[in-house]
Amino acid sequence: MKASLFAGLLLNAVLAASVHGDWKQDWEKTLAAAEKEGEISIYGQSRAGVGKALLAFKDAYPKIKINFVGGSGSDLAKKIMAEKRAGKHLVDISVGGGGTMVLVYHKAGLLQPMPPQLILPEVLDQTKWWSKKHLYSDPEGQHVFMAQGDAGSGIAAINTNFVKPGEIQSWWDLLAPKHRGKIVMTDPDSAGNIGNWRFIYYSADLGPKFIRRLLTETQVSFAENEHQMMDWVGAGKYHMHVLAKFENTENARKQGLPVMQIFSEKEGDTISSGSGHIVAFKNAPHPNATRVYVNWFLSREGQLIWQKLTGRNSFRTDIPKDMIPFKEEQVPKEGGRYLLSSLPQYEDIKPLRKLVDEVLAQVKQK
Repeated sequence: MKASLFAGLLLNAVLAASVHGDWKQDWEKTLAAAEKEGEISIYGQSRAGVGKALLAFKDAYPKIKINFVGGSGSDLAKKIMAEKRAGKHLVDISVGGGGTMVLVYHKAGLLQPMPPQLILPEVLDQTKWWSKKHLYSDPEGQHVFMAQGDAGSGIAAINTNFVKPGEIQSWWDLLAPKHRGKIVMTDPDSAGNIGNWRFIYYSADLGPKFIRRLLTETQVSFAENEHQMMDWVGAGKYHMHVLAKFENTENARKQGLPVMQIFSEKEGDTISSGSGHIVAFKNAPHPNATRVYVNWFLSREGQLIWQKLTGRNSFRTDIPKDMIPFKEEQVPKEGGRYLLSSLPQYEDIKPLRKLVDEVLAQVKQK
């Protein structure tokens, strides 16, 4: 019995050493080939700290030069698609919003599966990620890796001179007659806050029924400029800005405006993945540098840098969150009620916009 147990333990030790040796050998071989390639081409968001976070790779791997092309998701998509139509394979990696990556790059069949790119054990270990798994935005769950996720959207920013804290505990409380004509929110035709509109539409607790009643019973006003809407609420023109971004509310509060963010425990919250998606392209001109970059970006080091420079929450759970400005609200809690609006089943917004257009047309006729 003892001999059998010893043999089993010895076999496990040998297998563990073999696996360890395999990944290490693969990594060293890939890194050497990447340094021989000498460069990598990254197309990504350049706003806020995103660009800086992407370029921090050069500090870890100075022998690999970064060719960085920054811009909005739509502008980069036009550039990449034009290059591909011309038979030019210039881009290795893109980092940015999931919508463009799923609806443009993935739909066109331009992306490599991500799992074969992953080498480092700390990246492969899915227990180190929120919900204990890797999250993807594409339907196959293979191509558009979600590294970032922020909660804390809440219901609205309220003017505390007109709406008491605790008065609104559910989205359905917005329908109270006293709030009629006092609500402003982001236009659903605007791309700016479409993730939160998705949450309302696809939430089992809200859905089309809630949207129909909200639009017909509250005399809601629409606008696109988030800062303007916050100023209106602070001045009392409106009593609440529904779908306000938490950071905008906090900034306004710090400037002295009588505003605060309110949340719902009853219907949960949405998680936004923002610019925190990464993809690798087929026919990458620098395939080994691509693998090195992907592993660095998803490592503890890469994601810690991402959090520090962007202020956004990484889905990695084994790194400190102290640098996140509103960590109590931003960091999703394990077991909490969330709708991850970047998942493929929530991607289609045509039914949402059709519903809104139909209801608003009916309201105008009355």
